[in-house]
Amino acid sequence: MPRDDDLTARMAEPDFWPLYLFDDQAMEAYEEAREDEEAEEEVLRAEFLLERSTGLKLEFEPGVGYVNLAVRSPESAKDETVGWDDTAHFHPHVMPWSELDLLCRAVALYDPALRHPGPVLALLLRFAFLTEDDDLDAITPMVDAAFSAVAPAAANDAVPPGAAGVRVETRDWFDLRDLRGTGIEWTLRSDGCQAVTQHDRDRMPLYSLRGPESVEFPFAAWSGMLAHATELLHSVRTSPALHLPEVRACLDRCAGSNGHRHIGSLASALSQAGFDNTVLLRALSHPVVLVEAAWAVETLAGLELGELVAAWAGASPLAGSGSWRLSLTLPAAGRPWRFAQKFTGELSAALQAAGLDE
Repeated sequence: MPRDDDLTARMAEPDFWPLYLFDDQAMEAYEEAREDEEAEEEVLRAEFLLERSTGLKLEFEPGVGYVNLAVRSPESAKDETVGWDDTAHFHPHVMPWSELDLLCRAVALYDPALRHPGPVLALLLRFAFLTEDDDLDAITPMVDAAFSAVAPAAANDAVPPGAAGVRVETRDWFDLRDLRGTGIEWTLRSDGCQAVTQHDRDRMPLYSLRGPESVEFPFAAWSGMLAHATELLHSVRTSPALHLPEVRACLDRCAGSNGHRHIGSLASALSQAGFDNTVLLRALSHPVVLVEAAWAVETLAGLELGELVAAWAGASPLAGSGSWRLSLTLPAAGRPWRFAQKFTGELSAALQAAGLDE
């Protein structure tokens, strides 16, 4: 599995996801514990590859609340940063949901150990954002399933008011990365690469290296990675097994109304036809969640990403919801940097107790 043993072990510990998601109390407790133990700073790394020299590299430093995302490409001698997230000068808006979903599917096809939805989606989600083009019906169940796969059940004990049936982590991500209605626009640069701009920064500002005139964002490497991910998904459909009449009939039933009832028959037909993609066969015969089988059928049938996920999962509990943001400036001269975090944490708890954080 392309991630170091330290991260694999840490992800199983109860404090990992609160730390990774910058929970104030978890970060404060972590800092105090490290000071008492005089331990060295942790640096946790993960690589999510589409081939040996193409993919993403993630680095997480719990002690300082810092996550860096870089792209690896055959054309570059070193990994190139595409975004980072911290509690101060963040630039986490790297990609729209469609690109994240595409990359997670391609990584899962390349490495069977990284099931989708699962750890890749949960870790990379902070670098994706929502725009008007996104369908919450297709997104919400995937995000929920990713966190259910990696986070302890205790992390979902409390469901925010007004978001019944949605994990706390899913709602938090929605609140932090919902840029719908903020004037997000995608433009095509002269080199053919997609860049992002924003026309209304008063609501939820865009913080991205991916601006049209940026010299920091590795546009060519990023576009090349997306193209390779698309090729990986398309290559699955070159299998002769998919052209057999019995397989086509099963696939058509799965892609139709109530298609989830026929995934077992499709898995059997593919196996008998000699289809040898273990990732997709497993997703159809033993899906952890139904949306895993949905994206497998989408891939085999060449459907739009998320089409069946939305149809099979139904309406998102987040549909029609929004977020309010409170801007508050406090004098902090001479105070420790944790002062602001502690204050905002207490304010958030007070708002939640008053039922004003829906």
